[in-house]
Amino acid sequence: QKEKQRKQEREEDSDKPKEKKKRQKGGKSGFLAPLPLSDALVKFLGTGESALSRSDVVKRIWEYINQNNLQDPSDKRRIICDEKLKELFDVDSFNGFTVSKLLTTHFIKAEQ
Repeated sequence: QKEKQRKQEREEDSDKPKEKKKRQKGGKSGFLAPLPLSDALVKFLGTGESALSRSDVVKRIWEYINQNNLQDPSDKRRIICDEKLKELFDVDSFNGFTVSKLLTTHFIKAEQ
């Protein structure tokens, strides 16, 4: 009898959607935190902004790559650097997935 009652309670509960706790968004930390940029990166972006989030910089680099058609036609993962990108990253070409890695030297770490 008690088992039937418990089963009924469980079934009734299943009608109600379970509420998930949502993570707070909008915190300015980690990938979204504005970081000071190197002079070379500020010059490359040409906006005069001296601090941007990693995600914003990666987005702008990809916009530049697409606007200037720098992806290798035979392998879209490969980026062929023009003079401006070559000056920034000091490489002739790179894998598109390594944009964040190549940018790490251009984010100035705040001393704590």
